[in-house]
Amino acid sequence: MSVRVLALSVETASPEAIDRGCADRFMPNLSALRERGAYGPLESVSNISSGSIWPSMYTGCMPSKHGIANFHMHFVNGTYHIDRYGPNQVMRPAVWDHLAKAGKRSIVMDVPLTRPHPGMNGIMISAWGVEGPAWRRQTHPPNLLSQLDRQFGPYPLPNDDYRRSIRSTELDKVRELRDILFNGMRLKTRVLKHLMKTEPWDLVLGVFSETHWADHVMYHVIDPAHPDYRPVFKEEFGSFFEDLFALQDDCIGGLIDGIDDDVVVLVFSGSGVRPSYYGNHLLPDVLDRLGYGSGPGGLPANEATAESAKTWSYYRIRQIQDTVSTPVIMTLKKLAPTRLWEKWTRRLIFAREHWADSRAFCLPNDYCGSIRINLDGREPNGKVRKDEYDAVCAELSSELLALENPDTGAPAVEAVLNLRELYPGEHADRLPDLSVVWSDKHPIRALRSPRVGTVRGENPERRPGAHSNVGFLTAAGRGIRAGAPLENARLIDLAPTVLHAIGIDPGEEMDGRPLPLWDRVAVPN
Repeated sequence: MSVRVLALSVETASPEAIDRGCADRFMPNLSALRERGAYGPLESVSNISSGSIWPSMYTGCMPSKHGIANFHMHFVNGTYHIDRYGPNQVMRPAVWDHLAKAGKRSIVMDVPLTRPHPGMNGIMISAWGVEGPAWRRQTHPPNLLSQLDRQFGPYPLPNDDYRRSIRSTELDKVRELRDILFNGMRLKTRVLKHLMKTEPWDLVLGVFSETHWADHVMYHVIDPAHPDYRPVFKEEFGSFFEDLFALQDDCIGGLIDGIDDDVVVLVFSGSGVRPSYYGNHLLPDVLDRLGYGSGPGGLPANEATAESAKTWSYYRIRQIQDTVSTPVIMTLKKLAPTRLWEKWTRRLIFAREHWADSRAFCLPNDYCGSIRINLDGREPNGKVRKDEYDAVCAELSSELLALENPDTGAPAVEAVLNLRELYPGEHADRLPDLSVVWSDKHPIRALRSPRVGTVRGENPERRPGAHSNVGFLTAAGRGIRAGAPLENARLIDLAPTVLHAIGIDPGEEMDGRPLPLWDRVAVPN
């Protein structure tokens, strides 16, 4: 009997949230899976960028090999430009491509940063109900989208409309978004259940993005420490996330109910959740103070700055969003060809950056700071020689680790990752050189160190919730022993684990390795 895999993603969920849901018994289905299988934390790649998460999962490779960092604001290697990268820029094959070569059939629904392609063996639904779509709504086969709309209706939340509700403190808007997310989760379950019953499959990979939306735009309604929290939220929304996870558990139960004994079930999240506290908006000023930016560097340590000049491009993005309404932006976007819109809006937003004149500069990213060294021979106007590169990275790392949050006196930076050193690969030059992992204990409105002095500025980010670098994995089913160890499990291990379970050697091309879920190393049969 061949083994099949049902992989379901609760797109963002921390192990602590899952532990609480199982302990408090509002996630009984996931709790039962844990008891008869394996459970543990799952190391993500969100410390590089949240845009790296899904390509890393489905290729089994680190971003230095698949080539995707912050896909919607990606640095174009060999230029000083920012562009939007899509699934056609992912440079390694996906797990369903490997399965197709072996004659195996997949159902892939709402995996971010994917697109249907002719080599797909099975069903693919892209950007139907995802957070931050990187492709248009499209299916394989092409007529499936209209069939689903006729039978089930469209997904209740258009891909960009949620942004209208970011940090909303109006009860009616928060209530409306809550109901939409619940309805979207139920609808996605019905569609997946239908496809699993009517289509042959060896792999089902379905992603529930509703927790992702909720973490980004509703985190402030349940966190009393968040600056946008309102006491009025407690009565109506105090149990919002418990209710959402309880519904998610019910949906998981509906999908695994009645499946055959030959199925391996994987339930996982690609990242955890944290408050949106970080200091990216202050990094350009810090680099200037350290003598790496294009501004006046090397100011005396005792000279504190005034509030940040707000010249970084993310301030301009927020200013545009505050000035021009979402409906107007969406209308303009529809009038322009998609590729031209994506290219030229980013060119205009970042046109005033002086990266070519800097020794190091700050790239756009979501929650970790991204620093690019203006390296001679790699950048068109490189200012740092190759023999200086390691020393520059070491100095910047040391100075960034010295930064503290003046509001608390505690360190502002948890770690500085040298990505080229940690993750070699043929596409490492697509990535930042350094990734700055911020402390999430308190909002960062200023940074201070002996050499930098003090720099100040309010974070323009509106989303109250952010990604953390640890998700979770539960695995149960054919041949998986209860209590199998999941120490040091990584997101990039999922694709080779799926291949191994189905009976396909993942080979050496992937960075990940099959997880030790079975009693024997051999492929289950």
